[in-house]
Amino acid sequence: MKKAIFTLATPLLLAATAANAATVIKTDNSSLDIFGRAKFTGTHTADGNDSSSSTSPSARFGVKGDVKNENGTSAFFHIGWELQSSREDIASNNVTTAKVADPDNPTNKDKRISVVTDAGSDNITSRYVFVGLGSETLGKISFGQNDTPFYTMVTSTTDIPYYNSMEGTAGTYGYRFAPNLALYSNTFGKLSVQASYQFQTAQHSSKQILDYYGAGLNTANFQTQDNAYSAGAIYALTDKLNLHGGFAYQGFINGADKADYGVALDYTINNLYLGTVFTYSKENDVKKTANRKAAEIAASYNMGKYTFDASYAYGKQRSDVATTSTTDSDGVTTVINNNKTYGKAINLDVQYHVFSNVTVAAGISHLSDGGNEYDTSLNYSF
Repeated sequence: MKKAIFTLATPLLLAATAANAATVIKTDNSSLDIFGRAKFTGTHTADGNDSSSSTSPSARFGVKGDVKNENGTSAFFHIGWELQSSREDIASNNVTTAKVADPDNPTNKDKRISVVTDAGSDNITSRYVFVGLGSETLGKISFGQNDTPFYTMVTSTTDIPYYNSMEGTAGTYGYRFAPNLALYSNTFGKLSVQASYQFQTAQHSSKQILDYYGAGLNTANFQTQDNAYSAGAIYALTDKLNLHGGFAYQGFINGADKADYGVALDYTINNLYLGTVFTYSKENDVKKTANRKAAEIAASYNMGKYTFDASYAYGKQRSDVATTSTTDSDGVTTVINNNKTYGKAINLDVQYHVFSNVTVAAGISHLSDGGNEYDTSLNYSF
C-alpha cells in the first residue's frame, strides 16, 4: 500500500518522501537521509470450507539525498530496498500464486486459475532507484526505477487502503517501480505534470504483463516490452478538489501493444479524503484484442490516533476471443464473446498510531476471487 499524497508540489519525489526519515547530513545546500521500516503481518484467507493462514515479516531500508546551488539547479538520488522473508505456506516451492476467476465459469469458486505472481523465498528487491537533475524553472528529470506517471498522477488516487487495493485498475501501466525509466516532472501554477519514456524491458515476476483475467490473448507476445511512454497531470480545481488525467502506451517486440486511459478526482475536507478513478485499457496481441473498464472509489478519515480506510473496486472485460460457450438440447454450440466481471472487491481497515512512527493495523477484504482476507500488522518506520 502506498498512501496517496496530493499537493501542487512537483510530484516526482512524492514516492520518495519518508515522513520519519533520519537526517544524516543537513547543510544550506545539501542533505542526506536514511529511512526504513520493520513490519510484521499476519494473514488469514477464507473461502467457504477452504482457509489458510500465513505470516509475513519484512524490512525496508533506503538512502536519499540532494544538493543544490544558488542559481536553483539541483541534483538528487534515491535508493531503497526491501527484504521479504519467506512465508511458511510458500517457502517449499519458492513462488506466490494468486487465484483468479476462470473466464468460462467466473462465478464458480471451484474453478479458479492459479497465477504465479512473485517469488516467495527470502529475497532482497530494489524499490525506488533513481538519480536526477532539477531546476526551479525547467522542472526535474530522473533516470532509473520509479513509479510511472499513470500510477502517480491517476491510479494512486485510490491506492490508500493499508492492505489490498486497486483490484479494478490492476494490469494498467501503473505497476510500481518501473525500471529503465526516464521521468520528467514540473509544476505550472495549479497544474502539475509528469511524462516518461521507458526503454526496452524484459518482463518478469510482478512486473510481467500477464493476461490475468482470461481474455484469451496470446500472452507470449507481451513478455518483452520494446518501449513505453506515459503522461499525466493534476489540476487544482479548488483548494480541496483536484482533477487527474493520464495516458500510457506500451509496445512489445512481437508486435503486441497496450494502451491505458484514466481520469480521477480527489477531494479533501478537514480529516476526510475521497478519491475516485475511472480507467479504460485495450490490449492487442496482433490478432485479437481485449478491453477493460474499471471504476474505483476510496475514502480515508483520520480521528485522533485512528485512521479508517475503505475502498471499492469494479472492473468489466470484453474480449474478441471466445470466452463463453453454451450447448443447447440439440447439441448446437453457441460461442459468446460477452463481458466478464474481473474485479469486484471491498476493503476496510483501521490503523492505530501508537507513536508517530509506530502503527498497529487490522483489515478485512472481500477480494475479486470471492474469498475473504483478514490482516493484522505492526509497523515501525524511521
